[in-house]
Amino acid sequence: MLPLLIKARLMTTAMAGWTAAAAPVPLPTGQVALMHEARSVAPVPVPLYDENLHVFATVEIDHLGNSDEETTKEIRHLFRCRVTNRERPIARKSLLMLKDVAEQYEGRTIEFVSVYRVQRGESITSPHRDGRAIDFRIRGVQLRTIRDYLWRKYTEVGIGWYPSEQFIHMDTRPTLHDTAWTFLKGKNRYKPYWSELARKPPPPVVHARRPGA
Repeated sequence: MLPLLIKARLMTTAMAGWTAAAAPVPLPTGQVALMHEARSVAPVPVPLYDENLHVFATVEIDHLGNSDEETTKEIRHLFRCRVTNRERPIARKSLLMLKDVAEQYEGRTIEFVSVYRVQRGESITSPHRDGRAIDFRIRGVQLRTIRDYLWRKYTEVGIGWYPSEQFIHMDTRPTLHDTAWTFLKGKNRYKPYWSELARKPPPPVVHARRPGA
């Protein structure tokens, strides 16, 4: 049997195709809105590449950060601790952000470096220990672009930029304040300049007045 999310995706695609084929004239606004709504709640394929084991995989995550039972097990296994091989559920909001990144950079593979970590030496306060953090990169997309996109869009998060190591850290921290940092020369440098610029409101649009107006 097909997993539930794949069934839902196939049904959504089929319905869109039937509607388009049966409509010789442009669809009414209401039907177009329904089709867009169906697409927005349908699970999204997230192409992944494990930087450690050199394994490709694609998982489907919906707009709430959920997956069907089989996919959830696959995600836990993919993101397991590389030292201990232990697994745990990954935070739903972290998966939602991962799905969002996949949509934002559609067609590109998310290369993950580290997710769940529970080996000796891992800080007791590390979001990796709780399955809330994902370190990743997207080949062909500047880290700065991903960094600013996530920091601008989300709250109750931690966003770290690792320019030398070439990855972005993102985590969810629902009981803590937002934290941004740049990792340079072995140290986290908090409240970096880019975090202020990324969330700075855009300047107001000034319309030029015509002469004599």
